[in-house]
Amino acid sequence: MIGRKRILRVVAVLSVAVAAGELVETLRPTVATARLEAAVSVGQPELTAAIGTPGNSLPGSASLDDGTGDGLPRLTGITPVAATAEGRGPQACDVALGLTAAAGAMIDLALSAPCHRGERVVIRHSGLSFTAVTPPEGQLRLQIPALEADALVAAYFDGSEMTLATVSVPDAAAHVRFGVQMHLPAQFDLRAEENGQVFSGSSGGRTADGGLRKIALLGTAKVAQPLLAQVYTLPADDPSSADLTVELRITPETCGRTLPVETILARGGKVTLATLAVEVPLCGTSGDILLLKNLLRDLTLAAPR
Repeated sequence: MIGRKRILRVVAVLSVAVAAGELVETLRPTVATARLEAAVSVGQPELTAAIGTPGNSLPGSASLDDGTGDGLPRLTGITPVAATAEGRGPQACDVALGLTAAAGAMIDLALSAPCHRGERVVIRHSGLSFTAVTPPEGQLRLQIPALEADALVAAYFDGSEMTLATVSVPDAAAHVRFGVQMHLPAQFDLRAEENGQVFSGSSGGRTADGGLRKIALLGTAKVAQPLLAQVYTLPADDPSSADLTVELRITPETCGRTLPVETILARGGKVTLATLAVEVPLCGTSGDILLLKNLLRDLTLAAPR
């Protein structure tokens, strides 16, 4: 009888030990998560960092599946975040964005994304947005016009992964830039007429006056939900001399629809954004051109001084 009691006690002790071990294993993720969350602090409300499972490094509202970036706050700064992570070995998939100021108040962009080869990416800068595709080697290089002297550029992948960087472009204040951006299937062409000379996006971004006046074509249509932009640059001393119009082609995909047209004006280091609701004529007029006029004049009157 005594021997049986001892056996029962031993079994009881082992049962308690096993249960305690299972409890510790259950609580480990919770404790680790609490410690990690306690180690992260964010100082600015405009830009936050989310802790979650892999593939969910941004809140759900930051998804760019439609290419618009709706719901995203305007990025105004970078907040340092303290955290620790285990090394991922030589096959690391870190995404890095490098920016360099170039002549003509342009920005040379170098995006390294070794694990996002041939993927869609959205580039955003001060309201300007367009789609690009990473090359097979995962190294994307392109040039974009600086809209602000303290330029912040972000790159978003479809899986909500993002990276951003800043660069100082003092020459940005010496230029006036007007941009138009739309989603396909809209087909548009930004045209600028000055002293009898006409510059257009369809001419391949023709330049004049030593490159002071030019139209930059941004974005690629070879992705899902493409977003294209055209940006015209002119000297800051006399922007009123330019007559800017947008030619919107009427196609079977756009006729009878109301299309959003986003415009951007960068002047004196400040950016003004506007969205126009353009009603395209009914079908039966395919091949015709809808002309949008007085764009720069209206934005100039509304721009802050």
